Amino acid sequence: MDRLLGRTLVRSVSAAALVLTCAHVVDAQAVKGALLGNIVDSSGLALPGVTVTITEVNTNISYSAITNESGNYVFSNLKDGTYRVSGELSGFRRVVRDGVDVPVNATVRVDLKLEVGALEESITVVGESPLLQTDRADTSRIIESIHLAEVPLGFNRNFQGMVITVPGALRIQRPHSDFFNAQDSLSANVNGQSRLANNVQIEGIDDNHRTGLLTTLIPSAEAIETVNISTSAYDAEFGRAGGAISNVTLKSGTNTLKGSVFAFGNNEKTNAPGYFTHTQPPGDYLQSGFTIGGPIQRNKLFFFGDYQHIRDNAGRTTRAIIPPSAYRLGDFSASPTAIYDPATGNPDGTGRTPFANNIIPTDRISPIAKAILANVPAPNVAAAPGQPNYQVDYARVKTTDSFDTKFNWQLSQVDQISARLSFLRPKLTDPAEFGAFGGSKQGSPSGNGFSGTGTDTTYSTGVNYTRTWSNTLVMEARGGMNYFHNEALSGGNGLKTAEEVGIRGANIDDWTSGMTSIDFGTNLSLSSPLVGFSGSLPWDRSERTVQFATVFTKVHGNHTIKFGEDFRHTRDFLQQTQDNGGPRGQFQFRAPQTSIPADAAATAGFANAFASFLLDVPSLVQRDLKVTDPGVRFWAFFTYVQDKWAVTPKLTIDLGLRHEYYTPFIGLADQGGLSNFDPATNTLQVAGYGNVGGSVGVQKYWKNLGPRAGASYRLNEKTVLRGGYGVSTLPFPDNSYVYNYPVKQNNVFNSPNNFAAAGSMKNGFPDPVFVQVPSNGIIDASPAVLRNASYFHVRPDMHEGSLHSFNIAFQRELPGRFSLDVAYVGNRGHDVQTRYNENAATVVGLPGNNGRPLFIPFGKSADVDTWTGTKTVYNSLQAKLDRRFYGGVLVTTSYTLGRGWSYVNGDSNTVIATPADFERSWARTDQDRLHSLVESFLYQLPVGPDRRWLRDGPLSQVLGGWQVSGIFSAQSGSPINITASAATLNAPGNTQRPDVTGTPAVLGGIGSGNLWFDTSVFSSPAANTFGNAARNGVLDGPKYVNLDATLAKLFSFGRVKGEFRADIFNVTNTPHFMNPNGTFLASTFGQITSTMNVSERSMRFGFRMTF
Repeated sequence: MDRLLGRTLVRSVSAAALVLTCAHVVDAQAVKGALLGNIVDSSGLALPGVTVTITEVNTNISYSAITNESGNYVFSNLKDGTYRVSGELSGFRRVVRDGVDVPVNATVRVDLKLEVGALEESITVVGESPLLQTDRADTSRIIESIHLAEVPLGFNRNFQGMVITVPGALRIQRPHSDFFNAQDSLSANVNGQSRLANNVQIEGIDDNHRTGLLTTLIPSAEAIETVNISTSAYDAEFGRAGGAISNVTLKSGTNTLKGSVFAFGNNEKTNAPGYFTHTQPPGDYLQSGFTIGGPIQRNKLFFFGDYQHIRDNAGRTTRAIIPPSAYRLGDFSASPTAIYDPATGNPDGTGRTPFANNIIPTDRISPIAKAILANVPAPNVAAAPGQPNYQVDYARVKTTDSFDTKFNWQLSQVDQISARLSFLRPKLTDPAEFGAFGGSKQGSPSGNGFSGTGTDTTYSTGVNYTRTWSNTLVMEARGGMNYFHNEALSGGNGLKTAEEVGIRGANIDDWTSGMTSIDFGTNLSLSSPLVGFSGSLPWDRSERTVQFATVFTKVHGNHTIKFGEDFRHTRDFLQQTQDNGGPRGQFQFRAPQTSIPADAAATAGFANAFASFLLDVPSLVQRDLKVTDPGVRFWAFFTYVQDKWAVTPKLTIDLGLRHEYYTPFIGLADQGGLSNFDPATNTLQVAGYGNVGGSVGVQKYWKNLGPRAGASYRLNEKTVLRGGYGVSTLPFPDNSYVYNYPVKQNNVFNSPNNFAAAGSMKNGFPDPVFVQVPSNGIIDASPAVLRNASYFHVRPDMHEGSLHSFNIAFQRELPGRFSLDVAYVGNRGHDVQTRYNENAATVVGLPGNNGRPLFIPFGKSADVDTWTGTKTVYNSLQAKLDRRFYGGVLVTTSYTLGRGWSYVNGDSNTVIATPADFERSWARTDQDRLHSLVESFLYQLPVGPDRRWLRDGPLSQVLGGWQVSGIFSAQSGSPINITASAATLNAPGNTQRPDVTGTPAVLGGIGSGNLWFDTSVFSSPAANTFGNAARNGVLDGPKYVNLDATLAKLFSFGRVKGEFRADIFNVTNTPHFMNPNGTFLASTFGQITSTMNVSERSMRFGFRMTF
């Protein structure tokens, strides 16, 4: 490892040196800001030799510079804050500009004009920060503390809710289960990219899961000073992203002792009933805490700290479709489809005879099925077939404690240091609706059987040191660590429930304890899993990233040159056997096992799927067992150089180059930890054994070069033209290939064809048989125990993808302190790593598994997932109409007209749907929404103390101090993905779609029995052929419209200020519907029967006191 590190350091430094000889880039930084300008005399001629002094008004720390021969000056590496700018030259009056805000990762321009006169005379301009982005080419937005404090934010007042105010960002989502995402990380798809392409930093220190799935630590909104969000044509200092790069800056102490106490809360009585459930499940929420900051030594040493506690007992309603009483007894006489006896006819399903009167004799019903159903309650809601007929209210219990501490120290006039420690730990319990038997938890954000307990402990640290070597050379060094440890256990932990009902071999140890999953698919005609827990549970995950970066900024004439490096080391441990049904195993029951090939309706019928369960004829039996501890480690080395060239007072050009290198993953241990499947030889190559390298053959890739270029031209004082282009590296977002045997062992028992049984609950799971790793590290995967397992295969030449982003923008300052920014923004993805099943049938129409490439040579019918490079495309028109906070009014408006295309929706667990024909999967992205409009606002009534009218008197106290704020969102619907049963396609591993005639009409129906679109134009395709309906075709789901608003009353007593407020989410109680069921022939095909999570109106009351 030392030799690898040494060689990598040499190459990275050499790359940086090479870059320095051929390109330059910008000066604003990830954790600092920049202030620049041009100084002229009254005739407009440049003034060299002017002494420019800037002073941060809250800490009284000053810096000075001298203008060059072009009259230009630059201050780099500035701490965010409010500055006073002064310019003085003998023979001219001194000019002072007050109130200049310099945010993080922003370049602020302040031009001054000196008039002839005595130096003792001065002109003070009380102004405001410039409205125009004059010296940067990226598309971005700065979220200031007043936004975070006063605009209503959901999900624990998470700052990520403001990402939607940036053009190109689509509706915010809270992904994953409550256990995996205990911190309530939010995400958005930005500029057509996957949410995995976003990058969040806290003061320049990485704050992401390695895969990009989640943000690790969410600081309290009360502790945040600004959030800078860039979405296109980033500076060369930024990388590892293709969507939004968000840098969070925490508040700092000043020369004045300041602090706050806050509390926000509600309960079920402040929530509207659910649209479909009509209930208000019991629950309560309280978020409380404090902040404090001030001087330890005035003008030199400052501190800031905050603490926050959240009690979140979320009231929820589970809605499930459970089998009616008659079906449980084997009476399917009311079923619209015939139930065929699998004990008759031929193995391929032909020749079967239906049960008399569609009734299964009692003695044919599996005793195990009877025992399971005895623990599933009877329906308690009257509903049509295929609609939710069981409903229960419950509360998910969660507590979260978090804090931040931060110190800023001005060691000397040329040395500054800051240090930060952040901590967050949520603990939660989510009960199962059927107790020890689990359930589906339909309608829960956890969903899909997620019930149990979990804890997530997170630390984030950062240290930043800045050294000013001279007026033209500044160095910054920063380091930090991002660490989390997340554990989750199922609600059946420690129990042998599956064994007790008769499923042999299910509960081997605590890891496999609990109820096996009984699965009926995802067509929503029957809740799935009916019983059992998510295969993802349990898990034990920890991740640690250590980061060190240095940046040098050199001012040379009209060039501001910056170059630097960023080194990171990551260890990622994840003990989880979530594939192939998980550790307790899974029995999948589908309709074909009680149908015949000629009866298309029965082959897709939910009654037939449930009959298969009663008769114990599963279509698939599978489980996933742990063998050894998995995990990976790797280094990432980033180097870059950039130059901001002030060509003229009106024209600024940015040029840069970035290089990224990621070492191939190696296991946490010297031997084992990961293995790679070789489909050419049907073998597993285990890391560290024999001649198998630690990276299991994955080669190094050094070609991740990212040129960046941009230009800004000031047509006049109120108009700017900008353009930018940049190439970003998209890191590999997955680590699935570490989970091959011997890290874990999955056993998959497929049926020989779509209509035969794959095993039975009665026979259960065979005893695990573990194959020893030979000394050469190459395991023959021919034995049945390995042949029936699914694997991951990573090609030796697999490498990171790239995204080419570009924009052309026009910005104009308008009357009333508004600014209009209109831009074309687009990108093109190249070699974007996309997962697909390379053992899916590549030939359509062959019987059984004969179309699978590995079936004929090796008899392998299980999946083999690999990755291949694909393309993505995004084009958009983006516009902003903003008014910075002034005079009690703040407005941001973002509009996007955009389209994105890809082969998958971009998440790491998503595979190409049609490996037999990739181009069938090329379509609009799953998250594509043509129109998006988001507006945030804050309006303070101009009445009362410190306002325009009625500043004193009794009425001033009553009528004054009121303000209203909010966020309005409106977006087009997202594509509806139409699928069909693949039983007659004879292409295992491929997704089937129906045939469609013409363009389906949108009918707009909502609720059971009401069609959103015309389903009559769809039909079953002929056997052995793909349907002609396209993935994400012409149909879109419901639009999304939402208004969140806050009404607040402000008051003050001297230095103490207070605020009472009511936050109302979804003020109009407009339902936010999910897309309709897209499964052809399902009983609810084309119907909308559910809403998004947290859809109904809710109200939260809050109080904040500041001093």
